[in-house]
Amino acid sequence: MPIQHRLALSIALATATSTCLSASVFAAPRQESPADPLPEIERLRSDRQWLAALARIESAQAARPGDDRLYRLQVLTLADLGGADRAWTLYQARPQLFSQAERKRLDADRFARRVLWGALFPENETQRLSEMRDARTLLEQQRAGQTPAEQQADVRTRMDELVMLNHLERHADVVQRYRALQSENVQLPMYALAKVGASLLADKHPEEAAQVLEQVVREWPEDQDSQLQLAYAYSEAERFDDAYAQLRKIKAEQPAFIRVPGAKESHENWRHFDADSHLTMIGLYGEDTVGAQKHLESLAAIGPSNAGLQTDLGVTYQKRGWTDRALERFRIASTLEPTDVGARVGQVGAHLQHKRVDLARPIHDELLERRARDVQVKQMAESWDSTMGWQWLIGSSFGRSDARGGGATASPLGSRDAEHRAQIASPLIHDRWRLTAHARDAWADYPNGALGKERVHDRRAGVGALYAYDRLSLGFGVDRANDRWLDRSDRTGYYADAGWRFNDAWYGTASWYRGSPQASLQARRAGIDADALSLGLRYTPSERTTLGATAQQLRYSDDNTRTAFGLNAEQRLYTQPHLLIDGLADVATSRASRRDADVPYFNPSRDSSLNLGLRFDHLAWRRYQRHFRQRLTVQAGPYWQQGYGSHWVPQLSYEHEWRFATGRTLNYGLNWSRPVYDGVREERLGFDLSFRWGEQ
Repeated sequence: MPIQHRLALSIALATATSTCLSASVFAAPRQESPADPLPEIERLRSDRQWLAALARIESAQAARPGDDRLYRLQVLTLADLGGADRAWTLYQARPQLFSQAERKRLDADRFARRVLWGALFPENETQRLSEMRDARTLLEQQRAGQTPAEQQADVRTRMDELVMLNHLERHADVVQRYRALQSENVQLPMYALAKVGASLLADKHPEEAAQVLEQVVREWPEDQDSQLQLAYAYSEAERFDDAYAQLRKIKAEQPAFIRVPGAKESHENWRHFDADSHLTMIGLYGEDTVGAQKHLESLAAIGPSNAGLQTDLGVTYQKRGWTDRALERFRIASTLEPTDVGARVGQVGAHLQHKRVDLARPIHDELLERRARDVQVKQMAESWDSTMGWQWLIGSSFGRSDARGGGATASPLGSRDAEHRAQIASPLIHDRWRLTAHARDAWADYPNGALGKERVHDRRAGVGALYAYDRLSLGFGVDRANDRWLDRSDRTGYYADAGWRFNDAWYGTASWYRGSPQASLQARRAGIDADALSLGLRYTPSERTTLGATAQQLRYSDDNTRTAFGLNAEQRLYTQPHLLIDGLADVATSRASRRDADVPYFNPSRDSSLNLGLRFDHLAWRRYQRHFRQRLTVQAGPYWQQGYGSHWVPQLSYEHEWRFATGRTLNYGLNWSRPVYDGVREERLGFDLSFRWGEQ
């Protein structure tokens, strides 16, 4: 039901009160002349014939100008007709004619009418909330003359205040006042309860919102907005099956086209379309990206000028990883409807993904200026602050390798190993630059004859910079090793890397590192370091498929060069709102320029591997930006080393991911494998931990 009807209901409920009040003034018996119009006017008012009563009053006033009784009835009848503002103006001219109860009623009517005006479509976005702000000012003036007890007793105004605050997007205030009314055992009318349900949902109380909206839908089934809001309350409470059922019910009850008896042709039923489009979007949030894309594209082909439909399609493309296509749809939607919040929020996100902060910033600033309380804008602002601000990562990993049969391990990682690292990047500078710093301590224990074991460290710290603009990203810096293992006096390392986005699907990388931390700690133990060169190419046709290729060369300072090539693939096999299953595959091969026996570190002359596996990604709990996921990865495949044959290597990992807020993520997990080095089977158990602050 439109808001006009809801508030009209509030005004109409007060009519009976005014009628009784007016009747009481004339209850005392008195003689009326045959020409006295009052009995006829009272009869018309009691029959709720307001227009006829007002016409009789005005004709009587022409014959009796200045008559207090007629003036009073004129004001009350105008109020009954919905002319609250005019009635209040006339009342202000002669307030002594009205009782205290009537004055309260006229004040409440005026406030309700202002709220009603504020709910209408504005001429422009700048004036969108001007009427509601006027209503709030009016309420403040009205309450300034009331005691706290009088304010609490004015239940009708408190109901209309809920509507006002909802439209002003002050959802926390709506929830607070609703709880106060609950504590007083006040029963809310459906028009007010519907707004409470919407505000509970906007203020992130989906379970309570669902309970409230279920009551509204049950007792006020014609309110289409609440029926749709209920579906979103279910989805945000992670009750996707209930959300789907609710929207399918609406679709079933609303035919796609409506034919009025006698009409030559049918017309569109927008309620059916709303249920259909919202069903698609909730399906999208439930990971049905393929189904959402196909359905929205078919609808957009029918109605290309529908701005909301173009925005939804842009959101779908963005979730599928197609930023270029998403940005195109958001721009189309903004052209069709310049005030569309979703389209502008989508543009901000797309520009940030394209590293075009200069294009995103004006839209971001305008939205914060004009729509700061909008739920989508609040989420955009959180993501913006996380992306623009400090970025840092801390992490540790630990591992243990044991040779089968209890002998000395041949693992290049040693019998025990660990790595501790910290990285930090400054807030964005001039929309393109960040300054960086990093520190790392990696160590491993290796057998050392009579001494038992020897611990080798790679300690380093450095500074650098990052640059990102449009398709290009660059990183460069310098670090310094601080340990005794390298023979050469110059322990300074340099690095540079670059990335280029060809389009939504293709992305290429290249990097160079002098004194790379990827060099074997076994080699470092012997005073040998390495420079690293690498190239990478990634193909991501959608969020469900990823293919990657890498080529790397490690050039050790002992004139040994290791060259490696790798291919990897990920393919979504199963999709449900809370469970994703991906198929994994990778193949790798490498060779060395020197024979393995000629160097003091693990250095297969040739080797290759193939791994196939599955990754189970279970969303165990989610509350808006916060969630808890658990991932189980199972892989196995043959590893071949020249001179030692082929062996199957199983791998298993289990990981937890906690997201505490936008850009704040904790990961930790265990991993187990049974690798083979120089023909010796080993068992490895590891633990990884990392915490990331900020969004890239």
